[in-house]
Formats: sequence, C-alpha cells, structure tokens
Amino acid sequence: MTANPRANGFFNLMGWVLMVLVVSGFGIVQVLTPELTSPMRLTLALHALIFLSWFALLIIQPRLIAQGNYARHKQIGQLSIGLAIALVVMGVLITREAYLRPGWSIAGMGPQSSIMFPFTDLVFFSILYWLAYAKRTEAQAHKRLMLFAGIVMLDPALARLFTALGLPPPFITAVELGLVIAVMIHDRKSLGGIHWATWLGLALLAAVYPLAFGFSQTAAWTSMVTAVLGSPPPI
Repeated sequence: MTANPRANGFFNLMGWVLMVLVVSGFGIVQVLTPELTSPMRLTLALHALIFLSWFALLIIQPRLIAQGNYARHKQIGQLSIGLAIALVVMGVLITREAYLRPGWSIAGMGPQSSIMFPFTDLVFFSILYWLAYAKRTEAQAHKRLMLFAGIVMLDPALARLFTALGLPPPFITAVELGLVIAVMIHDRKSLGGIHWATWLGLALLAAVYPLAFGFSQTAAWTSMVTAVLGSPPPI
C-alpha cells in the first residue's frame, strides 16, 4: 500500500464533512433544545464521546496514510476494534432508553417500527466495519468500507439537524445520496469505474427504506421487538 496524498485527501475531506454534520446535528440540539440532553446522563455522555471518536478516525486514518505513517495507522486500526464494539453497545443502550420513553417515535411511526432505524444503522455499521477490517490489506476497498460505515451512522445527527431547522426527512436522504454520489464521482476519476465497496455501501443505504417503511410495519417485526424490549410505555 503506497501513499497517495491526492486520493487519501479525498477520504480525509469526506471525514471532515461527516464530522461537521455530526457536530452540527448534535450541537444544534444542545443549543436549541437543551432540555433534551440536560442533565447529561452518563450513557449519553459516553455515547457522544465514542461517536465523535469514531468520526475522528475517519479524519486521522486517511491523513496518516497520506503521510506514509503506516505503523501508526495500523496501531490505531487495531484499537478501532474496541471503539467499534463500544459504539454498537452504546447504540443499543441509547436506543433502548429511547424506546422506553413515552411517545418516542421516528418519522411518525410507532415505537416498535421506529426501532428499525437504529437497528439497521447498527447492523449495517457492523457489516461494513467487519468487511473493512477483513479487507485492511486492500486499500481501495478498506477506505471505502470505512467511509460508508460512517455514512450509515449519520441518521441520528442528520435527523436532529433537519428537525431543528424545520426541514422534512427527505433532506436526510438527499444528504446521504449526495455523499454517495461524491464517492462515485471520485471512483470514476481515480479508478475509471465504480468500486464494488461503493456499490455495497449504496445498496445498504437503499435497503433501509423498504425495511423501515415496509417490514417494520409487519406483525412479525412488532412481535419480535416487543419480545426483546417489552411493550413501549403508554403516551
């Protein structure tokens, strides 16, 4: 794996874009609706720290490769295993907390159906991260899979950002699609075609919608969520 400052500069830039979106999304909630996060619970503080640390990796790691610092990149990559596990564990805990709040809803759906959104985020993140780690010796696949692992986790931040700004949910789709298109354009320019990892990332992002607005509405999904998390509290 040779250093390519220009190619890795794109992924470093994308890492910054994702970080700005995350900080904006959660920061605007703290500024406009501090009652949602105050007092700061330990689980929420840990979740925020882990979440931001993950997106910081998407900035740091491409930079290290561009500088030719492979040893440090590898060390941080090994540490990222623990960070990824912690992110998933905290995501499950935060989701359970939300589910047990009266009236919790995403996109106007009931609590059991709403669970599909964080569920797909965490499952798709796990798939992409595992593949990225497995393909860590294949630079082109590795960095795209890691980037898409970050993109699939943008939903909570984007939802907060656009809700606070009074913008409808389709803006979330537009932003994520814009990020995918940016990667596709980069693929065409740098590789002459769309990399398979980019197609996979696009497919997983697209799969959220039939799952969230289709399968999540079924009795089978509702029964499974209720069996695992119990019945949601009344409004």
